[in-house]
Amino acid sequence: MKLFLALILLTMASAQASTTLLMCLGNEEKRLHQEKETGPLYDLNQRMSAEMVQIPDVTIHPEDHKNVCSGKAFSESFKLLELSLRKGKSLFIIPGAVTGLQRSITQSMIDEYTEISKEIFLSFMSQIQALSPTPNCLYEEVPELHQFFIEIKYLQEDVDIVKIMAGKDEKIFEKFKDYPRAFQRCSARLKKKAKSESVAPAKKP
Repeated sequence: MKLFLALILLTMASAQASTTLLMCLGNEEKRLHQEKETGPLYDLNQRMSAEMVQIPDVTIHPEDHKNVCSGKAFSESFKLLELSLRKGKSLFIIPGAVTGLQRSITQSMIDEYTEISKEIFLSFMSQIQALSPTPNCLYEEVPELHQFFIEIKYLQEDVDIVKIMAGKDEKIFEKFKDYPRAFQRCSARLKKKAKSESVAPAKKP
């Protein structure tokens, strides 16, 4: 009887954790809507929510869940994507109560999601770059981002994303998510350069 009750409680806890993950993504969507954010972060939120809905009966480890949904993250969707890139399949937990064919289906969906998480990141990064005041602004502000981009884009078919991420400093994501300030600095440099060129003395013939 005790074992039966324990299994019920475990199943309920897993279902609740899965639901709360979707709820925190939903709360982010609500916040972005209130802030009238319709750019890359909103698109990322929509994509991550859609991906999580498609994986039934799954959750993530409690500590990871806290990192995503504590309200301290720059973006719940971005943090979930970062953890997906860093941990791959190991990020997710399939409850013991999910067995047989359903478990195989769930695992297959996790495998598929972790594979496309690279494409999701590349798409998000491309959207951010499209907002940049200068073509190389992000690479000037976050030099290590260029090599990271190349590795994900060109090595993704041959090298597992977790292996690519293994040697990467976590600060690369911290710097990347600070792109609004990076763009401000690039814009300031661009204006300063333009002003300097406009006041430069004309060359003698």
